[in-house]
Amino acid sequence: MKKSLRFISIVLVFLFVLSGCTSEEPEIVPEYSFEVGAADLEGFELFWGFAKSGSNDDNVFGYIPGTALADLALEREKDIQSRLNCKINMEYGDFGTINSSMQAYVMSGAPHYDVVTNESYVLVDAVRAGYLTGLSTLIDVSNTDKWGTPNMLQSLLWEDDLYGVVPFAWPELLYTSFGYPIVVNESIVGRLGQVDPREFVDEGTWTWDKFEECLAAYTHEDAGRTVYGLATHDAYFAMMIFLSNGNALSAYADDAVVCGAYTDPGFVALERASSMFKETCKDYIHPEDAHGGVGLNYFLNGDVVMLTTYGSELLGNQSSIMYQAENVGLLPYPQGPNAVPGEYPSYHESLLFSTSIPVNAKDPATAAIILDEMYEPFEGYETKDDIISYMADQIFFDARDARVFVNMLANTEYGFFKEGARGVIQSAVESNTSVAVLLESNEDKYNDIVEDYMKNHYEGRVSVYGE
Repeated sequence: MKKSLRFISIVLVFLFVLSGCTSEEPEIVPEYSFEVGAADLEGFELFWGFAKSGSNDDNVFGYIPGTALADLALEREKDIQSRLNCKINMEYGDFGTINSSMQAYVMSGAPHYDVVTNESYVLVDAVRAGYLTGLSTLIDVSNTDKWGTPNMLQSLLWEDDLYGVVPFAWPELLYTSFGYPIVVNESIVGRLGQVDPREFVDEGTWTWDKFEECLAAYTHEDAGRTVYGLATHDAYFAMMIFLSNGNALSAYADDAVVCGAYTDPGFVALERASSMFKETCKDYIHPEDAHGGVGLNYFLNGDVVMLTTYGSELLGNQSSIMYQAENVGLLPYPQGPNAVPGEYPSYHESLLFSTSIPVNAKDPATAAIILDEMYEPFEGYETKDDIISYMADQIFFDARDARVFVNMLANTEYGFFKEGARGVIQSAVESNTSVAVLLESNEDKYNDIVEDYMKNHYEGRVSVYGE
């Protein structure tokens, strides 16, 4: 492959990348009053329960020991302890162990963890159970470049507060947490004499129609086998086409919170997803469902030109695409007529390294001071351009790929999979029933999901960030 990827090391992923949307958010005046870097914490001992990522036994704030970013994290920890007169005690464990331990301590009333880091998929239940402390008065949540964007933190927003953040300004921690960009085999595109599809993204012509044209042009015969334009999982395809038309799973319409599938742009997107998957592009999409690593093999074997991929398949470990492929590009899903030009959505079920303060922490305000200091950007990685340059040099083959990755990550939203919200969207491409009938037959179910879950998450977002 083109690069040594010398510091990616089984990339744990980086959910940071800096959103360009912060200027559109209302000004928030948090209630905290400490001056960063000025506190004397009088020997305070902070206990931090940290869930490990993947199968790595060793861990340094999510990084692999001995890597450059792990060293920066250790230097930061040492500096904070010296400068603020405190002690940081890290307790590493797997996701289930850290979660069970945190819940047991909260239920017993005995303080233990002052900070806990885990998958958001786990923490969302703790949010709803009241096990976590609201953060909006403890940290400057308006600093979305540091803590994550509102749509990114949707699952950790509930009723009137925010109960978790992510280290959005730290490289590599959340790269594999989201889906689903399109990875394209640029070598095959070149051999076919086709235009690099990244040019369509640059020109603003990467639309549903252009996507269909590319799928047809890329599908061809090679040595007696069919090479298909795309491999995808039906649910990923349906969700990404749905989101690519400016939709969200939970939206505010007619003075009420609704599922985005029940809006006009949502209906248009689902009808188009259905027609592409089952009719107009049926012969250009690999006939076998590309799920659970199957699509990864198709792509690496040259059986398909494009793949709808998950972050971990792209750069999660040594078997991922960026460790094996020779010349690949990264594309967002094509945009529908109602999309915001240049804004590329993605979605996630769980964000690694989501970080919260348990409700029974000894001193939540002091824990927040340490957390705020710890997750300041590292030297050399302070800006969005720094991050893009790092990714373009160390990970991708083109700076455009890094920009797309950053854009999609900043615009990721919670998929409400565990709550059942993805079902009707997926069924639009699975079922032979019309989209209109599917929406009507699922309306009561979705109204319940809206009332029980989406509404509370949306109200938390409005309470913390405004409309």
